[in-house]
Amino acid sequence: MAVKTDPTESLRRVPLFAGLDKKELEVLGKLIKEQPYRAGTTIVKSGAGGHGLYIIKEGRVSVVRDGQSIASLGPGQFFGEISVLDGGPRTADVRADTDTVCLTMISWEVKPILMDNASISYKMLLEMVKRLRTQSPHEQD
Repeated sequence: MAVKTDPTESLRRVPLFAGLDKKELEVLGKLIKEQPYRAGTTIVKSGAGGHGLYIIKEGRVSVVRDGQSIASLGPGQFFGEISVLDGGPRTADVRADTDTVCLTMISWEVKPILMDNASISYKMLLEMVKRLRTQSPHEQD
C-alpha cells in the first residue's frame, strides 16, 4: 500500500526549500508530479542535463559515480535539488534498486514562479549561500 505523501511536507525536508513558509511551499507543491520507475531503471544519467528535483516516495535508489556506489537513498530522501535552479549536468547516475516512486519537480515549471516571487527566490538563495559557506574552506564576507 502506498504511503500518502503531502507534497509541501516533502518539500520542507529538502534543504533548498527549508526557509520557505507553508504558503510558499504550497505554491511550489502544486508543481509536484508522481513518477514511477521500475527496478533497474536509470533515473538520471551522469553528464546529462539536469531538469529537476526528485523526492523518493517509495523504493530505494543507488547513486553511482565513476562506477562506484556512493549512496543508497530511500523514502523521504531526495536528489537533483540544484538542477531545479541551474539545469546543469548531473554529477552521478541514480538507479532504481527496487520499484520506486518519486515526487518530481521540473525546472522549467519552477523558474516562472521564482521570476514572479521574490520572497521564494530570496529564501532559496539564502539556503544556497548557507550551503556554500558550510562547504567552503574559506568563508568570505
